[in-house]
Amino acid sequence: MKSDEVDNSVETDPFYAEDLRQMERAVNYRDWQFRMVEPFLGGRVLEVGGGIGNFTPQLASNGRSVTSLEPNAGCFRQLVEKTHDLQGVIPIRGTVESLGSLLDSEERFDTIILMNVLEHIEDDRAVLMALKGRLAPGGFLVVLVPAGPWAFGPTDKRLGHYRRYSKRYSRQLAVAAKLKIGFMRYYNFIGIWGWWWNAKMGKMEGQSDTQIRIFDRWIVPLVSQIERFIRPPVGQSILIVHQDAAS
Repeated sequence: MKSDEVDNSVETDPFYAEDLRQMERAVNYRDWQFRMVEPFLGGRVLEVGGGIGNFTPQLASNGRSVTSLEPNAGCFRQLVEKTHDLQGVIPIRGTVESLGSLLDSEERFDTIILMNVLEHIEDDRAVLMALKGRLAPGGFLVVLVPAGPWAFGPTDKRLGHYRRYSKRYSRQLAVAAKLKIGFMRYYNFIGIWGWWWNAKMGKMEGQSDTQIRIFDRWIVPLVSQIERFIRPPVGQSILIVHQDAAS
């Protein structure tokens, strides 16, 4: 998907909609992902790609204000339903390219966060450069993306992923976008091998409910504790925390 397109695919693509619902049910995995990014959250948050609101309530906890941007009609409807009782949450339907017309030109954020979003955007460099201009002084641009280009497979294609990320590519991307990386690491050493097996051996085009249920209930609690102390050399996700190179 190009970043300037308002997307209606969830209305017509049951595969896409089901993937969102699968991730909504993976409670332990979502909580682990949130814990990865929580240390970098400031008081004013811009969530790019709020989806169906899987992370928005947690982002809005502890008194944070959240502006959640979502271009997809079906996702946006569910995002509004999930957050309408939350104070400080402003859902906006639109794209990164339309931020200038959706927000005051002077509005800045302490944290801009993209949770499993950037891989869906063809020109990731342009998006990062556009978002950099919305950072408050000392702010963080937090990006959580799927890792391991060598594990790219049919499920990635069906989900609309343009790529999976590596540390090397992420460094090159930061230089091109005139950003500096303050923090970067891989997460979920076990998960990447399951994804690779499904992609390369199983040729699977979708995720298995059974696999997700077992992984979420039994593996995530163990692996997340181990990786608190041991950083894996590869993982299913990579977290990159950027700051403006001029700051």
